[in-house]
Amino acid sequence: MRRLVRLVHTCPLFGSVMFVRILIGLVAFVVVACLAVVLVIQLAGWDWLRGPVETRVSRALDRQVTINEPLEVRWRWDFVPRVRFDNVTVSNEDWTGDEHFITLERAVADVAVLDLLRGRVNLREAWIRGMELRLSVDEEGRNNWGLGREDGQDRMPIVGALHLVESQVIYRNAAREVSFTANLDSVVAEDDEGADRTSISGEGEIRGNPLRFTGEGDGVMRLRDPDQSFAFRVDIEGGETRFIFDGRLGPRGSFREIAGALVLRGQNLRDIYEFTGIPTPDTPPYDLTLDLARVDDVWQARNIEGVVGDSDLSGQLDYDTARDRPFVDAELSSNSLDFNDIGMLIGAPAIDPDDMSESELERAQARALREEGRIFPRAPLDVERISGVDGRLVFEGREVTGAGQALTEVSTVITLDDRVLLFDPLEFGFRGGRLVSRVEVNARGEETITSADGTFSAIRLEDFIPNDRIEGTFSGEISLVGMGDNIRRAMATSNGRIRALLDEGGISRRTLELIGLDLLNYIFASDETVTTSCGVADIVVTDGIGEAETLLIATPDSQIHGEGRFDFRRERFDLRVQARDTSPNIGSLGGPINIGGTFRDPDISPDDETYLRGAASVALGILLTPLASLLGTVQIDTVDGGVCERLLHQADAAEGE
Repeated sequence: MRRLVRLVHTCPLFGSVMFVRILIGLVAFVVVACLAVVLVIQLAGWDWLRGPVETRVSRALDRQVTINEPLEVRWRWDFVPRVRFDNVTVSNEDWTGDEHFITLERAVADVAVLDLLRGRVNLREAWIRGMELRLSVDEEGRNNWGLGREDGQDRMPIVGALHLVESQVIYRNAAREVSFTANLDSVVAEDDEGADRTSISGEGEIRGNPLRFTGEGDGVMRLRDPDQSFAFRVDIEGGETRFIFDGRLGPRGSFREIAGALVLRGQNLRDIYEFTGIPTPDTPPYDLTLDLARVDDVWQARNIEGVVGDSDLSGQLDYDTARDRPFVDAELSSNSLDFNDIGMLIGAPAIDPDDMSESELERAQARALREEGRIFPRAPLDVERISGVDGRLVFEGREVTGAGQALTEVSTVITLDDRVLLFDPLEFGFRGGRLVSRVEVNARGEETITSADGTFSAIRLEDFIPNDRIEGTFSGEISLVGMGDNIRRAMATSNGRIRALLDEGGISRRTLELIGLDLLNYIFASDETVTTSCGVADIVVTDGIGEAETLLIATPDSQIHGEGRFDFRRERFDLRVQARDTSPNIGSLGGPINIGGTFRDPDISPDDETYLRGAASVALGILLTPLASLLGTVQIDTVDGGVCERLLHQADAAEGE
């Protein structure tokens, strides 16, 4: 102040009359200008700002913004007046069919006027009531929420704080057949900081099924923060599927850095395709937990734990969306795999359809097979679902339960490559035996082609035919190719061959006499077990009809011969089986036993021993093979091939005579 006074006294200008005149003139000009501004505002109101605001915001959003009601302004001398906008609309893309992208019933904002004059829209704080935001995706995948020009991102409005009241987001996705309406509100958290929280709730539908959700998260403006993540929790119910996610988005609300804990529950894992795009088969009800994170373009599911039906499940999964075709890479395992759960994967659960403890879908599948009298399921492969994704799954079922201790373990490596589904290998472990196979389902053409090749060894016959009359182990190979998108149709059109060798077995003497219709010996025979020397068969399948080229079981005293066909089209037997003794017996009728009926309900004549029904029903699974080809192609370490070789030499000698 002293310096200013000294300057005034020492400077001739300040001490002159001229200076006084200049100073008075400047003060008068400022006063007149202020009076003029006040007069203009009083006469015209603040509504003159409406045009500049519309222009600036329209340029920033690259959409037409219209403020349909006069502005109301409460002026503050920090040049940040509080402005109220009523009935505001933002135009939409023409292809959506909706005139407006955003409509606002009312918006109140603290506007930085100086920034507005420099071409920047800066809202220090804003309150929104009655907002309706319409988000759309068409069948080609286009969306309507890309705002701002590529060369003008710096023109986007600056918003310091945003509060929402009675607002809605309306979402429609024609490509995924998803639509919902979400209600948004900002609430003040009851904590020391008093920070805003955002609540969300809504409902809609996904492919015709109802969709409901609720959630809560940080304040909306946290989504713009470059340094802090956005914490939220959401509970989504779509049809019979439920997701509960508790986690965070990355800085600026980035989904590329999402991470959190996910609970996944529902009646059928197949339904998660509607939400994730990952194709899965039909399953029983499930309850799973996992840690979900996204790293760049890869969604990572770690520490998967839970149950599917009566089976436990654990493992991990990656879903890479950066490739031209999204890729799923998973490793899953089960320490206790329920046999019924395996059957449901192919549409053939081994359950009582009247058992109300099972899921509705399981009972429906089992009931359909029972009513149709079938064993082959017709659940189709959904080609549409697998057409847009590739993947690889390694699965191991370490212990199988509920299979009568016959099946002990299951493992497979499944790959999906451009609509070709490959199980290689697909392995089943049995008590002392094993089935190793390769199954390919090729859906690239107009017709789906299914091929199956496998070998089996040392499988116990009594594991498939629970009885005390017939026992032994069998081994062999199978090779079939069929057309169709389900097992029933593929078997009905199949071509190939089924071969097997039965050895280390036994059959009760009373059964032998019955098969030979030796009635007197059947009545008086003891029930001792007669050791089988060898059993062979060869079934050639053409257009779904399996012709028994060879069916033979030999004991030291007799041979059982069979002939006929297996009709895979209608799932029916047409077989004749007859025992031939080495010496004639008084009382032997010598006639064959006919095996007819369906695979599910065989018809045996004469029908005396009930266990023969079980034996016939799994004749399809015995897979016998001719001697000449079997001995050169099937390696069976536990089988003594000497007996079969001697039988083969005897047959060759008989043919030579």
